[in-house]
Amino acid sequence: MTRTIQALLLSRDPGLEAELSAFADEYADEARIVLRVEDDDRRALARVLERRIDLMFVELDDDAASVARLAAEIRRADHPPVLVAVYRPQGLSGDEAFSPRFVDLLRAGVRDFLTRPLSTTELDALIRRELPEGAPAQQSVGRVLSFVGSKGGVGKSTVAVNTAVSLAKGRSVCVVDASLQHGVVADLARVDATSTLADAAREVDRRDPDLLRSLAAVHSSGVHVLAAPANASDAAAGDEGIMSRIIACARRAYDVGVVDTFPLLDSVTLAILDMSDVAFVVLNDSAPTVKGTAELLGVLDRVGLARQRCRIVLNRTHRVRGPALSAADVATRLDRTVDHVVPFSNAVLTAANTGKPPAAGVGRIGRWGRAIAGIASVAEVAPEVDA
Repeated sequence: MTRTIQALLLSRDPGLEAELSAFADEYADEARIVLRVEDDDRRALARVLERRIDLMFVELDDDAASVARLAAEIRRADHPPVLVAVYRPQGLSGDEAFSPRFVDLLRAGVRDFLTRPLSTTELDALIRRELPEGAPAQQSVGRVLSFVGSKGGVGKSTVAVNTAVSLAKGRSVCVVDASLQHGVVADLARVDATSTLADAAREVDRRDPDLLRSLAAVHSSGVHVLAAPANASDAAAGDEGIMSRIIACARRAYDVGVVDTFPLLDSVTLAILDMSDVAFVVLNDSAPTVKGTAELLGVLDRVGLARQRCRIVLNRTHRVRGPALSAADVATRLDRTVDHVVPFSNAVLTAANTGKPPAAGVGRIGRWGRAIAGIASVAEVAPEVDA
């Protein structure tokens, strides 16, 4: 059977993608090369952390420091790819053959340097040397579902927790409370969180897939909860690099990781979205919230979150009295399909005070339970694999 090599190109040059694609076609009798392309460092790093990449190409110009920083981050992955810098000699200042930048990049983790136009012979030799036959198969990974919103008070955390509880029937599930300053997941689930995300941040360089299991509190449903930091000073430790590694740990340790976020589109939230298989944008039916959500969706489009990885959840957080925005009204104002509508339920209000998520009895609470089960069903879909 022909083996598969997962390759990633970090480049903004379509010509370089064409060169590698042409080589992949020529090499098909030896191995199937699946080539993914990113033009952003952050998204490329997320690719490496969330799924095993065997071979990574990155363009090199006079800004060698950025490549060195990326190489250092990639080395933290459980299975760091073979990192290859690709460059045009005329694109570098000075004598590149003896440039200190090459030495620095080798120290940072770059394994080889290839000049353009790429040579088929050199690429073949690179693969035979760095990725010999018999390399271990790609490891399986769990799904990551994130919940985001444009403002607080729309029931985002409640929907996230109950989705996790619904998923826990037959799966291992962890809720990561990444609302660093104001996390409420532990309170909603009424679990005694003796460790928090701040503890995970201090230990994450162990790269141990069982790390979160040792730190998470366990809800009666079987859901594991990694609580938000207990105070603002601890919250400062959770930057985007730390968060990416924590989510990578969750992906390896559990069948499903559910990530609740703070309603602010900062670098941490962007890192979470990059690591997510599906992002649920939660809103209620108030006109100001719908307007803010429309603006949020526009930003998500601009930062490159593919629409097929995004679901809109309309959560009815209060009993309707008088005229109200319908799901069709909301869809029109968002210019997007509303994928899930969660009806109002008194059981949700009770659950907020008892720590007993109503999804634990999802079969007995009618329309509300079926709506939560519908959200959870997204986790049944296999992770997207580029052909």
